[in-house]
Amino acid sequence: MKKLLLLFTLSCICFFSNAQTALQHVPPNMGSFYISKTTGTLEEHINVNYALYPAPFVNVVKMNLNTPHNMMLSVKIINSNGTQMTAWKPAQASYRYDKEFDISSYPTGQYKIDIYGPDNTKVHSVSFEKKAS
Repeated sequence: MKKLLLLFTLSCICFFSNAQTALQHVPPNMGSFYISKTTGTLEEHINVNYALYPAPFVNVVKMNLNTPHNMMLSVKIINSNGTQMTAWKPAQASYRYDKEFDISSYPTGQYKIDIYGPDNTKVHSVSFEKKAS
């Protein structure tokens, strides 16, 4: 019985250790967030998936935003001092946005992409580091 209990305990430790390792490999520049939208008396939470690539970020940052519904999203790139480096707003609402930003002239350092929802309020920020070329 002790051997069985020991084997079970070791199996659990290995399982949770592997799960924690897998979680640590998720890139910080990918993920999702929700935008709340009220229609009449109903509040809807719309999922937005995002990805920034190709890391490391040297000359460009490619951004991908996906939603299940057409909605207007816009972004601003902000440096670590809070200065806006660039802003982008598409011509029309969509459910998928693919945008490439030229960051080759930016100094190395920390930046963030602020994402704004349909009512022009900031809904999410994603940080990235600009590396030297």
